[in-house]
Amino acid sequence: MAGLLKTSTSQQQHALELKLCGLYQNLLELEGEERDELLLLLRDRHARYLQGGLGYLPAGFISLDASRPWICYWVLHGLALLDSPLPAYISADQVTAFLSSCQHPSGGYGGGPGQMPHLAPTYAAVSALLTLGGKAAYKSINRAALWDFLCRMAIPPEQGGGFRMHEGTQHIKLP
Repeated sequence: MAGLLKTSTSQQQHALELKLCGLYQNLLELEGEERDELLLLLRDRHARYLQGGLGYLPAGFISLDASRPWICYWVLHGLALLDSPLPAYISADQVTAFLSSCQHPSGGYGGGPGQMPHLAPTYAAVSALLTLGGKAAYKSINRAALWDFLCRMAIPPEQGGGFRMHEGTQHIKLP
C-alpha cells in the first residue's frame, strides 16, 4: 500500500488480501486428496444459495434496490455456470416479466421498476435475459428503444469517445 491513498476501506481490503494469501500458501503446501477435498466445489449448496436470491429480497437489502437487474444477472449466470435450474417457485417468464418492468419506454433499463435508465443496469438486464434464454426473454428486449438509448449515451469520438452512464452526465475516458 506504499504510495497509495490509505482509507478505511483500502486498509480492510489489504488486511483481507494478507489473510487470503496465508490461506493460499497453506493450500499450496497440501498434496493429493487432502488438497482436492478442500477445493471441492459444493455445487448443490452454491445452487441453493443462488436460488434464494431470486424473488423478493429481505428488507435488509433495501440498499440494493437500484441493483435488482444485477442481482438477477449474478444469480442467473451463477446458476448457468453450475448447470442448475431456476428454483421451483419462480419461472423464466416471471424473471422476464420483472426485467421487462425495469425497461424504460425511452430505452435502456433502470435499476428497478420505474427507475430511470442507466447503462450499468441495462448491461445487467440484457445479460440476464440472454443468460435466461428463450424466445420470450429475447423478445422482451425492445431493441429499437435500446439502440436509441445506446446512441444517446454514446459520446462522439471528436469529444473523446466513450459512453455516458445515464442522461445528464458525462464520464471522461482516461488515456
